[in-house]
Amino acid sequence: MSRRKYKIKPAPAGGVNSPWRHLPNGISLFRVILIPVMFWLSLSGHNLMALIVFCVAALSDLLDGWLAHRFHWHTHFGSLLDPVADRLFILCLIPLLWSYGSISGVYTTLVIVRFSIQLSVVPVLFWWLKKEVMIAPGLLSKAAMALAFLVLGMGFAEQVAIEYFPETSGAEKIFEQTLDALTLLGALLEIWVLVRFVPRYWHIIRGEKDLLE
Repeated sequence: MSRRKYKIKPAPAGGVNSPWRHLPNGISLFRVILIPVMFWLSLSGHNLMALIVFCVAALSDLLDGWLAHRFHWHTHFGSLLDPVADRLFILCLIPLLWSYGSISGVYTTLVIVRFSIQLSVVPVLFWWLKKEVMIAPGLLSKAAMALAFLVLGMGFAEQVAIEYFPETSGAEKIFEQTLDALTLLGALLEIWVLVRFVPRYWHIIRGEKDLLE
C-alpha cells in the first residue's frame, strides 16, 4: 500500500514544465462545477440528462487520476483537490437521492458524517495545525468511496426508469431492491471506515500518530 505525504510546497519534478500540468486539477474543479448542474437537471425533471452528466463526472474522476499518473502531472494542490472534489460531489448529491426515497436515511447519514469529518482534515490538519501527515487510504475506504459512486449512479438511473418505464415492467422494483442491497453493504463499510478513521484522526491531532488511513 502506497503512502503519500501531503504538504503544501512547490510541485515535484516530472512534467512540471508542461503547459498541461494543471489539466487534472481543472478536471477535478469541473467535477465540482457539475454539482449544481445535476441538481438543476434532476429537480427540473430532466432525469436522463442528469444521469448522463453523472456519468461524465464519474469518468472525469478516472481521467484526472490517469492523466496525473501517465504524464507525471502531479501537484500537491491536486493531491488535495481530487479527494476533496470526490467527497463534495457525493456529499452534495446523496441527500438529493434520499429526498426521492432512493437511498435509506441511515446510509445517507453515515456518508454525510464520514465525508464531513474527512473534509475537515484540510482546514484542521494542514491549515490550522500545519501538520505534515501521511495519507494512505485503505482498501475498505476505497471500496466505500467506489460504492458511494455506484449508489449515486443507480439512484439517478432509477429516476430514469421511473420516468420511461411503466410500473408493470418491474424496472422500479429491480432498482429499489438493488439499491437496498447496495446501501446496506455501504452502511456496513461506512461504519467500519468511521471506526478506524475517527480514533486515528484524534491521535494525529494530539500528535501521537502521523499516518491517516
